[in-house]
Amino acid sequence: MPARATDCSRHTLSTPTPTRFTSSPTPATTSANSSPPSRLMSESPAPFPPSPARPSLAFDRKAGSYDVHAHVQRDTAAWVAEWLPPAGTFATCLEFGAGTGNFTRHLESRFTQLEATDHAPAMVAQGRLAFPSVTWSERDAWNPADPAGTRDFVASCSVLQWAADPVGVLTRWRRLLRPGGRHLSGIYIAPSLPEFGALIPERRPFPWRTADEWSKSFSAAGFTDIRVDTKTREYIYPTARALMRQLHGTGATIVGAPLAAGRLVTLLRDYERVHRRADGVPATWTFCRIEAVA
Repeated sequence: MPARATDCSRHTLSTPTPTRFTSSPTPATTSANSSPPSRLMSESPAPFPPSPARPSLAFDRKAGSYDVHAHVQRDTAAWVAEWLPPAGTFATCLEFGAGTGNFTRHLESRFTQLEATDHAPAMVAQGRLAFPSVTWSERDAWNPADPAGTRDFVASCSVLQWAADPVGVLTRWRRLLRPGGRHLSGIYIAPSLPEFGALIPERRPFPWRTADEWSKSFSAAGFTDIRVDTKTREYIYPTARALMRQLHGTGATIVGAPLAAGRLVTLLRDYERVHRRADGVPATWTFCRIEAVA
């Protein structure tokens, strides 16, 4: 977990100032819980998906370990939650990509009726155990079948960046809202994990979009009164292997596209060589929160 943090935000179309975090989610020393490079290579080839589609299978497989490693997602959820309306402002809320409930915990007290959904059955099961008062269901966030105009609020966090067709998805989400209904999302945007991109250019197909691109997508989907904010955070890990283990533990990895033998070992070595500092090795994420009205 992050040991210290200094909060710093910048608005859309500016260059965010990094916020530094020290994070040690996994001990740096080798132990029975440490994953050797060979195991990491077979289970977690690289920290990028094979296409701009959310790898629900990987998330489903990692439901049991997700909360242990999801400190980045928890930080994102807490930051995005600063924009939630006061309790009682809206009655009904539908959350997409709820996972095990990192954002759900912030939504729970704000709405009379909250339904949290995820495409991964194991994530839904974990979330239901953690937040039994919330209605949970399995749902395809990209193609929801709910009737139009039945929700006051639609929320998501750490999921929309996986959408291959963001305008199409956002259009379908907007149709779920009553006139004047509101949407709030937390998204990872460029630059995120640039440290990896320089070392494995062959694994850079995932198009991190910019805040401006997301704002235009919301507008194209028919949303109005769009408000956008960004924050860049730099997390510090004791080793490159600890960083990779954290990414692997959340399921944010390539499924079915393993690296060549020895490639992960080389990647970890190069990451240490290029990015090692006195306080550890960094991993940079840029968060974006977007609020809009239907």
